[in-house]
Amino acid sequence: MYKFIFEKVLAHRLLTTVCFALVCAWGAAALVSLPIDAVPDITNVQVMINTKTGALDPEKIEKTVTAVVETEMMGLPGLEDVRSLSKYGLSQVILIFKDGTDVYFVRSQVAQRLQNLKDLLPGTLTAEMAPVTTGLGEVVMYTVSAKPGSLLASEPEERRLLYLRTIQDYVIRPQLKKVAGVAEVDSSGGLKKEIHINADTRKMEQFGITFEDLHKKLITLGDSYGGGYIQRGGKQIIVRTSSQLPNLKSIEEIPVKIDVRGRAIPLGAVAGVREDHALRLGAATHDGEESVLGTALMYIGANSREVSIDVVRALETAQMPDDVQAKVVYTRSF
Repeated sequence: MYKFIFEKVLAHRLLTTVCFALVCAWGAAALVSLPIDAVPDITNVQVMINTKTGALDPEKIEKTVTAVVETEMMGLPGLEDVRSLSKYGLSQVILIFKDGTDVYFVRSQVAQRLQNLKDLLPGTLTAEMAPVTTGLGEVVMYTVSAKPGSLLASEPEERRLLYLRTIQDYVIRPQLKKVAGVAEVDSSGGLKKEIHINADTRKMEQFGITFEDLHKKLITLGDSYGGGYIQRGGKQIIVRTSSQLPNLKSIEEIPVKIDVRGRAIPLGAVAGVREDHALRLGAATHDGEESVLGTALMYIGANSREVSIDVVRALETAQMPDDVQAKVVYTRSF
């Protein structure tokens, strides 16, 4: 057998050399694209369902949210186990499926079941699926901070953290989510911007305004409505509403009620409107100082090395204010 092989190789030296070169080239190409990972993802097939529960206490969350979600998800194809967590502000249910199950198939099944939960959860709570990633999908972590020597670096800590978190959420994060293979970009630390409306009960009583009146006026802020169109002179004029509020003063001028004289009572007459931040349950630190941390998560099965390299490159070229810098603190690009 070996003698036959040697005779054929020696008789067709050129063909053998060409075949050997092609095999080497194929091997080199495969080596470059091989998904090498220092931390192999051994996570089982799972789908995570999160529900932001506002101010509900953990005991109430467990009974009215977590238990309802668990019950609705029972009987899914390939479901092996259900785990859950109920804590202040969050209900989390993790569905574990048999190995080899198509994660996208089970996510479609879960999405159908989530539609049934709209009428079962209290208030306006909405259960949502987490991104298509796992606990080992964190490929790049970076901090967002003020550049040394800039005016931002000398700002009070509260204003600086509020500004940095806003830049992370609305400037840097959208740019990184465009990178191929990135499932989500999480934000931690800093202060998340909110508009706070602090009602004065004494002034509300003076004008005969209730909290229900305020709620009705404020619940539709930011919504857009269409008014159809008008035909005039052979032209079609579209009627629309402008839902954008350019500044805090425009919020203060929103009419809340009409008094007996027919005058509009603005929101600013019964409440204070100011820019503030949401209550937080944690923080992020870097080098002993409070900071804003961003984490890029890759899709299940993606090449962590390629995704990491692309995310780092996108972060280096990301457009952001001159007084802000983003520094990579962890990457799986080797």
